[in-house]
Amino acid sequence: MDLENKELNKILDSATNILITGPSNPNLDVLGSAMAWQIFLSKQKKKAELCFDGKIVRHKFLPENINISNNLGNINKFKIILDISKTKVKQLSYDMKDDELVIDIVPENGIFNSQDVKTDRGEYKYDLVVVLGAENLEALGSVFSDNRHFFHNKPIVNIDTSVLNENYGQVNIVEANITSIAEISYQSLQSGTDREMATCLLAGMILATNSFQSPKVTPDSLDLASQLIIKGADREKIIESLYRTKDINTLKSWGKVLSRLQKHNNIISSYLNNDEIDNLPTDFADMVQDLILSTPGAQVAIIFYQLELYSTEVWVYSISNINALDLVKDLDPSGTRHLAKVVIDKDVEVSRNTLVNSISKKLEIINGD
Repeated sequence: MDLENKELNKILDSATNILITGPSNPNLDVLGSAMAWQIFLSKQKKKAELCFDGKIVRHKFLPENINISNNLGNINKFKIILDISKTKVKQLSYDMKDDELVIDIVPENGIFNSQDVKTDRGEYKYDLVVVLGAENLEALGSVFSDNRHFFHNKPIVNIDTSVLNENYGQVNIVEANITSIAEISYQSLQSGTDREMATCLLAGMILATNSFQSPKVTPDSLDLASQLIIKGADREKIIESLYRTKDINTLKSWGKVLSRLQKHNNIISSYLNNDEIDNLPTDFADMVQDLILSTPGAQVAIIFYQLELYSTEVWVYSISNINALDLVKDLDPSGTRHLAKVVIDKDVEVSRNTLVNSISKKLEIINGD
């Protein structure tokens, strides 16, 4: 870790405009860590911006003044360069005609020729990318797919906890035995951690460990959490927001999920009827991940949602080393490695029996049972 931090400090010192991003629909661990990084880098007199594809859940304890965009927009300028060493410019104007930009240049004397003109892509807005919690660049969703050239031409700091990480960065800090992105981040940011940063990082750790119930939690993790509280992390506000402020309709919906919960080997599953989805909490995915972490032996959670009588949408959630998309790849899934979605043309009961048995067999192969 010391070597990686030396490389990290070196690459950060040389950067001035930094993009911070991560997987689509970032969870609190990624989002809180990203905000902590933004605050830290701003203190270093660097410009740092956050961009994530998908849905962003902004909890009350997170800083309100940090902007998060969902696309990079125009991150570089296209340049048209005219050689005026022999002929000077007297007047310049432009016009938009249909789908064309027409630029009129009146020379001072002489004429301009085509060989006097060249083009250049121009400098990118950012000179460094910090990617948090993404096993590969495809996990960034449209942030990457819409800007492939940029990501392939700028240095990347890759911070993750997954053993499946593809080490795509110029600096790769991948610690599979550490609880969270927040914990890794604190090891790099601790000297500059203030109250806001500490709250962001502690929230990430609490979410990633299900309030420190995960088997990955070590004495070092607990010591780190204590350090964050000493630095001013508002643990009570985090707990209040995450676990004590669900409204009655949200609690009823979650209660239905829990009351129908079944466990089959390494799979827990439940279902919702077609009139029960409206009051799901915005952090439903995080709640399901917490459920996996708090259920001994669970590797996958499956929620079945009845669209129509013979149409069922299925949400497959998985732990970090299990690819949810691979578990249902024969059903044309969408989503990410940790949340795959499919639609099955059967009712909930048949869909549940069929898919649970199918995924159970695949887990047996993965686990070597």
